[in-house]
Amino acid sequence: MAPSPQVSVIVPAYNSAAYTVETVDSILAQTYRDFEVIVVDDGSTDATRAALLPYDGHIQYVYKDNGGACSARNEGLRRARGEFVACLDCDDLWLPEKLERSLPVLEQDPGIGFVCTPCYIIGPAGEPRGEVRYPFDPGNAYMNLLAENYVLAPTVVMRRSCLDQIGGFDESIFIPADWDLWLRLAHRFRVGYVDRPLSKYRLASNYTLRHADRFVREADYVLEKQLDALAELPPATKQRLRARLQLTHALLYLKAGDPSGARRVLRRAIAAHPRGGRAYGYWLFSLLGSQCCRAILGAVGRN
Repeated sequence: MAPSPQVSVIVPAYNSAAYTVETVDSILAQTYRDFEVIVVDDGSTDATRAALLPYDGHIQYVYKDNGGACSARNEGLRRARGEFVACLDCDDLWLPEKLERSLPVLEQDPGIGFVCTPCYIIGPAGEPRGEVRYPFDPGNAYMNLLAENYVLAPTVVMRRSCLDQIGGFDESIFIPADWDLWLRLAHRFRVGYVDRPLSKYRLASNYTLRHADRFVREADYVLEKQLDALAELPPATKQRLRARLQLTHALLYLKAGDPSGARRVLRRAIAAHPRGGRAYGYWLFSLLGSQCCRAILGAVGRN
């Protein structure tokens, strides 16, 4: 039997044959070589299987009935043999030094559950769209993650033993499932960081904008699951965290052209934290109307 690889890279794939090939190529181009690639085809009806045939012997291809990205990731986790694990969506990319620069952080500190980095943003054709970089505070990684999901999925490499202790992806949710996993890991273990973009996150669809109600419902569930387990956290802090999440929801609704949805969640933000000035500012902004809100936010996003 071949020795277990140090890293298992799981790629959940669904009806994105061309993007999946690019993703696999970016993994196989790593300067660090001790890894396995597990592509879990979640019931694709396009040419994904055929597109991956040339990679036979270089990747493990698994086909399953469609059950969603989380079920595909969990299927990959069940098959993974590595001490470290990464899940790379089938439209995202790694730079060649991703593993080489990420693994030393995990190897030098057994208390770290996962390592993350800043991330480049690209458009559907791979065109640069900027960079996501948040100030990282290792002493407050969990609390800052409660306030905002600053971890983009393609930047993460996890320690398998830590993942086994907290469980895999929650298959009852879809859009914020990665945030849920990072929170469960960060609550129990330290978070490592490499201050260099080593991944590319592709903005290939507007799924979250088109399913804003679902994202709001699922994100509220994720936050409340954490807050319920934090008996030691002051009630005022919990209310501020709830209010902050509702502000995130409001911005999503405004980008989606739904000012009434924004005002609905802003009422929750104001009820949770009446002294929070941003909620009132967002409320006034929402009164400009859907077309004006979308135009202004679109212009801001391009700058």
